[in-house]
Amino acid sequence: MALPVQLTDRESLLNSAKTSLNSKVVSQYSSLLAPIAVDAVLRVIDPATATNVDLNDIKVVKKLGGTVDDTTMVEGLVFTQGASHAAGGPSRIEKAKIGLIQFQLSAPKTNVSRVLSILSNSH
Repeated sequence: MALPVQLTDRESLLNSAKTSLNSKVVSQYSSLLAPIAVDAVLRVIDPATATNVDLNDIKVVKKLGGTVDDTTMVEGLVFTQGASHAAGGPSRIEKAKIGLIQFQLSAPKTNVSRVLSILSNSH
C-alpha cells in the first residue's frame, strides 16, 4: 500500500523518516536523526515545486571520535582540512567572512601534449 506524501507536509516526512530509521542499526536515535534528515532534504529543494530529491546534493561527513548524539546539520560548507599553524596563523577565528573561489588554487599541471601541439603549430 502506498500513499503520496507532499514535500510541504513536514510531519508526514518526519514520520516516514522515523519509520525508515527504526529498521536500521541506529533505530534508538530515530528521534534525533529523522528531523536532521528531513531538514537536510528540505534545504536542498523548493518544497512547493519539487517532485523529487537529488540525494547527491546532501553530503554526510563522518568524524572519528564522536557519537551519534553529536550529529548536527550544518547549513553551508564544512572544511575538513585543518588550519596550518606552522606559519603562525590564528587557531580560532570568530565571525569570519569567507570568500569562495571557483578555480584551482594550486598551479595547473602542464598538459605536455597540448604544449607540443601549440609549439608545432607555431612553426
